[in-house]
Amino acid sequence: MSISSLRWRAASALITLGAAAAAALAVAVPAGASTGPRYTSVEQTGYAATGAQFDYLTASVYLRNPAQYAGLVGQYSQTIQLWSSGLVAVLGASASTSGSSYTPYVHIFDASSHQLLASDPNAYWCDPEGNCGPAIGSFAAGDTLRFQAEFNDGDLSFVVVDHNAGTVFGAAPYTVGTGASFTQARVGTEFGSDTWTAPPSYTHPAAWTKIAVYTKVGLQTYNGKSSSLASWFPHHKIFMVGVTGSLIDVQAAPTDLAGGGTSFQDWLAPAGVNGPAQPPQG
Repeated sequence: MSISSLRWRAASALITLGAAAAAALAVAVPAGASTGPRYTSVEQTGYAATGAQFDYLTASVYLRNPAQYAGLVGQYSQTIQLWSSGLVAVLGASASTSGSSYTPYVHIFDASSHQLLASDPNAYWCDPEGNCGPAIGSFAAGDTLRFQAEFNDGDLSFVVVDHNAGTVFGAAPYTVGTGASFTQARVGTEFGSDTWTAPPSYTHPAAWTKIAVYTKVGLQTYNGKSSSLASWFPHHKIFMVGVTGSLIDVQAAPTDLAGGGTSFQDWLAPAGVNGPAQPPQG
């Protein structure tokens, strides 16, 4: 792929991102927004949307200093995901708690076998001047990222924009076919090596500890309707838990939705939270 085509793709992605996000945030949240049952995960906390076909997902997240979580977890990622019956597509930025930066990535998994089918397909990196190439850079703690995942004409495409540095990471196209149906969208913090694997270690903090603030969350369904997480389709809180016998140990949890369903926070839980919990909002 030529550098000129990469520049065009990055510019097009930014235009699409801005237009779609604006449309999503402009839609009024319906009074009858649907709340679904809580989900649990061995490695993830955040929100899921179900009950519709989703072809676009976007969210912004502030990159906190990963070193402050050293001793609690070894690494974590801020991510958005699109799920079909056959595939799980993850766009994320991962950080080691021994470092100070975040590395973007795209992983495509087989939904049944959990096999990694593709990593960073046709990935590119663009600097603030629009110079693009295959060497992937990193994002600094303290910056704010905007994630975008889109399914269009049988292809998946992914973009991360650093609003502070002006850099862009992208990966596209990954062809899945026009018959694909992405019926779940997720936004949140992950701690495992993939969506089904618990982190090798986890230590509870002494008190509730914020690890992410997500804002400007927007989705679009196959019929072209845009919304936040609080819409006619169900949204679900995702709790990261460890299970020992009948005991459920909550390790991380999201706050209630705010901003009309466009924002929420992820928090690490202190020891002793053994069921549904509400972390502080702040």
